[in-house]
Amino acid sequence: MKSEAAIDRVRRDLRRALDTTRADLDRVEILAAALSGFSKPIPDYEPGFHHMRHLTLDAHRIG
Repeated sequence: MKSEAAIDRVRRDLRRALDTTRADLDRVEILAAALSGFSKPIPDYEPGFHHMRHLTLDAHRIG
């Protein structure tokens, strides 16, 4: 009887340890992907449209 309880406890502890390890590996994978993304230069941005027309400024005489 005691051996069955001990085996169940070991199984629970092992399952908990594996779950923790899995969560840690997921976290490492996310951080590695973020580090990979931040290590690349920012690409140039060229918008396909403009919200305002470019203004042409000319000198005008008042008077």
